[in-house]
Amino acid sequence: MKNFIGVVMAVVLLRVQGKKPNNGYCVQNSCFTVHTDVLDFKAAQLSCKNKQGSLMSVRTRDINDAISDLLTGFSGQFWIGLTHKGDRCTDSSLTLKGYTWITGDNTTHFKNWKSNDIACSPRCVSLSKHEKWTERLCNDTTDIEGYLCEYQNTKKCERLTPTSVVLYETPFGFSRKDLNEVPQGSNATRLDLKTKYICLEGEWRKAPWNCEVYKGGCEHNCDKRNDTYICTCPPGYKLETNAVSCEKAQDDPCEKAGCSHSCSPRGNNYECLCPSGYALDKDKKTCKDIDECDDKRLCPGKNFQCVNTDGSFECHCMNGFKKEQDTCVDIDECESGPCDHDCVNVVGSYHCECLNGYKVSPEDRHKCALYCPQWECPAVDCDPNNPHQCDCPRGFILDEREGLLFCTDINECDMLYCDQHCNNTIGGYNCSCYEGFNLIGNTKCEKTDISEEPHTTTFDIFTSTPTEVPPSISAGGLLGISVCTVVVILLMACLTYYLMKCCGKMGSVTLDKGFTEDVHGLQQVTTEKYTKKLSNRNIYINHNIQND
Repeated sequence: MKNFIGVVMAVVLLRVQGKKPNNGYCVQNSCFTVHTDVLDFKAAQLSCKNKQGSLMSVRTRDINDAISDLLTGFSGQFWIGLTHKGDRCTDSSLTLKGYTWITGDNTTHFKNWKSNDIACSPRCVSLSKHEKWTERLCNDTTDIEGYLCEYQNTKKCERLTPTSVVLYETPFGFSRKDLNEVPQGSNATRLDLKTKYICLEGEWRKAPWNCEVYKGGCEHNCDKRNDTYICTCPPGYKLETNAVSCEKAQDDPCEKAGCSHSCSPRGNNYECLCPSGYALDKDKKTCKDIDECDDKRLCPGKNFQCVNTDGSFECHCMNGFKKEQDTCVDIDECESGPCDHDCVNVVGSYHCECLNGYKVSPEDRHKCALYCPQWECPAVDCDPNNPHQCDCPRGFILDEREGLLFCTDINECDMLYCDQHCNNTIGGYNCSCYEGFNLIGNTKCEKTDISEEPHTTTFDIFTSTPTEVPPSISAGGLLGISVCTVVVILLMACLTYYLMKCCGKMGSVTLDKGFTEDVHGLQQVTTEKYTKKLSNRNIYINHNIQND
């Protein structure tokens, strides 16, 4: 039965894909469908292929006669699977004139050409309800109305032989009452009794069949009980005599039963039922999922694990493994280069390692951070184009001695970050408080009891919290600070010189002017002129005395 279900499920998947055909028919171990989509020849063939078929081949008169039935009500042209590559000219003396079917062969017992014209380039064939084969360019969609698909129908069922009318629903999307050859996976419904059948491997099986295929043919719900399948009805309804349909029930005990899934009447009583993968809970009404993974025998392969799902379970590979065929093999995570430095693959996982002077970052295990476990370490992270431009771990500063570069621990306690007591550590520092104080915000100390004075001579360190250290200063940073300082000093010196020079000139001008008015400056003069000047000065003085 499992093989039957596998075949039918493949047909079911085909049935639900794409647009339904406009018509269909089955004859001589093949089924044909009509599709009214305007496509060129290549696209039409691809559409049929996606439906697990191919463009129609008309190899016999019986198949040709079916065309008039298929194309009833259509007036346009439809592609069939006959094509000419154009590598040589067609030959009208041949049955197919050099054309081949889309399947690659030229076997045929029938021909129906509209003309005997010769073609020496690629051509394809279409036909209409008048059945004549028309040669045309493969991309010519003038008056094309659609295309005809063909499907193999080897595992068919003969039509049912009841006296009532039967409706056949095929997996190819069309339904008919007059099929003589019924394709596998088709449903047949007797319209008088509403009984249902399914065609599997050339045999008809009465509903209910496997619940996974068309709900077992049930009108409402299909449930599995032990090794059999039964149809169930919603509350207020009961099964009809055909075992698949439901009818309104009188005084149905299931109407007020409150079953979470389905209910089966048992005389004046009822029984709640659950689908496969579920079991009745303690209240006998609610269905709860069965954890199949409790059975340790499931998923027995190495590195497999059982994953419970709603109503079922799945076997997956454990983390760090992938499935190849029926086994789980280790994934080499290092192939994707997830680590900053070195990657070490281990079974089911991997880890990152860092070069000397680095350690795996606590924030991201894929990254490497600079690391120095002592008060001083050689600088390792330097610019290859500028060896004096190096980075140091946080809490360290670059130092150069005798041509060698070191990362030296910064004594943050010299910066007075802490309110009371500071303890320098490698790459950081700790603040702590005197007895009677609490550490606030890592650096501040707050008194806890105002009645007590703080101890200043001795203290107990009762809290020690690592504090974030300032970033390191590189050699480039120090050089920049030095250059800026020199430039500022030079500017100040120039400004001072300029001001002094300006003030000196102003003082000289004032002095010269005043002295000239009195003695005309220090200059060489003749005796005559000097006497005259002095005489005039004495007169001026005497005049002033007299006036006084």
